[in-house]
Amino acid sequence: MYENGLNALTKALANIPDLPGVYEMLDAKGAILYVGKAKRLNRRVFSYTRVSALCLRLQRMVSKIHSVQYTVTHNELEALLLELHKIQKKKPPFNILLKEGRALAYLTLSAHPFPALTAKRTNFIEGEKIFGPFLNRDLLETTKTYIYKAFQLRSCSDRVFSARKRPCLQYYIKSCSAPCVQKITVSEYKKAVDGALQILKGKSDALENSLLQDMKSASAQHLYEKAALLRDRLRWIHQAKTTQSVTHIPKEDVDVVAGVFAHGVTCLQLCCFRQGMNYGGQHFFFPGTTEPEVSEVLSEFIRQFYFHMKPPKEFVVSHVCSPDVVETLQHLHQVTVKITHLPQEEAQLNILAHANLNARHALQQYVQAKEEVDVLVQRMKTTFELNTVPRCIEVYDNSHVQGHHSCAGMVSFEDGLWQPKNSKILFMGKTVGNDHALLKEMLIRRFSRALPHPDLLLVDGGIGHVSSAYATLCDLNLQHIDVLGIAKGPQHRDGQETFYRKNQPPVQFSDTDPLLHFLQRLRNKAHQYVIQAYRRTHRRSMVRSIFEQLPGIGPVRQQKLRCIFQDTEALKNASLEDLKAIPGFSKKLAEKVYNFLNTLDS
Repeated sequence: MYENGLNALTKALANIPDLPGVYEMLDAKGAILYVGKAKRLNRRVFSYTRVSALCLRLQRMVSKIHSVQYTVTHNELEALLLELHKIQKKKPPFNILLKEGRALAYLTLSAHPFPALTAKRTNFIEGEKIFGPFLNRDLLETTKTYIYKAFQLRSCSDRVFSARKRPCLQYYIKSCSAPCVQKITVSEYKKAVDGALQILKGKSDALENSLLQDMKSASAQHLYEKAALLRDRLRWIHQAKTTQSVTHIPKEDVDVVAGVFAHGVTCLQLCCFRQGMNYGGQHFFFPGTTEPEVSEVLSEFIRQFYFHMKPPKEFVVSHVCSPDVVETLQHLHQVTVKITHLPQEEAQLNILAHANLNARHALQQYVQAKEEVDVLVQRMKTTFELNTVPRCIEVYDNSHVQGHHSCAGMVSFEDGLWQPKNSKILFMGKTVGNDHALLKEMLIRRFSRALPHPDLLLVDGGIGHVSSAYATLCDLNLQHIDVLGIAKGPQHRDGQETFYRKNQPPVQFSDTDPLLHFLQRLRNKAHQYVIQAYRRTHRRSMVRSIFEQLPGIGPVRQQKLRCIFQDTEALKNASLEDLKAIPGFSKKLAEKVYNFLNTLDS
């Protein structure tokens, strides 16, 4: 089993020097299996010849080795950084990899005289106050909503702010004080911003006491409307504080990483604390690992997660970290980093225990869900007589209105879990209105991409769609991939679906069958994914069409208007004087455009 791999290692060892550097294990096709670093390359590569001492993951890797490449570096630190860059770029399958998700979100207060409170992932502007990262999107949205309610800060962009002539809906639902139309003074708005800053910094006790005294004073003076406003503000501030579910929150910047292991899966729980605020938690799963590897998984996680993101001053961890983690982070970010294992302080012990508990619950749910999916996919293979157990399923759907703005999508699932990176949207134009031709074009485009092939295609449609998909796969020499059609019932009600396979009788399930619910969930996720993309496209086309509908406006003037107003909201808020002031606009043309925009508004 290991003979070819051991021969490749022995052959490579004849040339590998005993110097610091990075090595790459390659398979027969030249694909990178594993990237590692070493202070002494020869000794490290030799260690892989002792197969029995390796974990199962690395034993499987040795069985696939065909050749070894290496790069000599000046020192161990350079090797560390080169290894990390290669792992980030190549994603070798036998390295411990952190799956990439979306960039973390932050709350920002702009440097404008009337600052806007907004959520951002990237494109930060100099002078902004930045709070985060929020690991939990729900926590970010909840905190943002409560601050809007308590302090009525604006959420609009500076461009929309400067173009407004009347308050927006947020003003009328008491989530904004409408500084755009001078409904609040600069000093009053600054006071509200200061209050929001105290909340975001976790220092709201003094603010609450002050508001409570002001409320009592207003009530004593029979200023009941003002007292009610202050009461509501106190309530929203209290609600914002209750999102902080952890007691004894540390006042310094600390990230907590707790690791647990069960059933061949390591789960890490990350909790983030900044300036006395809890910015939420997030869990990460690493299947195919062993219990002795938890420390290595935790170390690799910290190195990869903070590769681009600035680390906190201190980490509190459940397992001993590799010493090179601190060295790597300090070199990458030019900051001092401390890692504490088994802390002595009560606050740190509390948050580590909290993270550990969350990791155990998350892992328990993950394992239970995986076991349920294992049973369901085995049932699918038997019920539909599939060629293989459908671990990887791709669902295909399309959306259009009367043949316009056609949008087709493929959504990928691995063991029942959505894989955003492998899900794709394809916008079609040539085959609009013909579902079968659209499906054919979509499959041709999908299998021209360098993505792993699925075990099963789930197509939203009946036997005709299944036949079209299968014929296309045969043309592409991919007839080994199974195709399953899911057709809606007569009234398009859930539970009435019929499933089709080529050359097999149709199958229906009881509306309480877990397998039916599983397949419905996959189809509904694909439909949601495609509909959202369709709406984005339709929205963009609507923006274009309003500029194109303006009476008396040709392409040159359209472009001029776009440069000035940039979106339909700003254009609709333009006054007659604004339009008259545009170079090349006569009074008559400005009135014509203004009247047209007012007609749209009404």
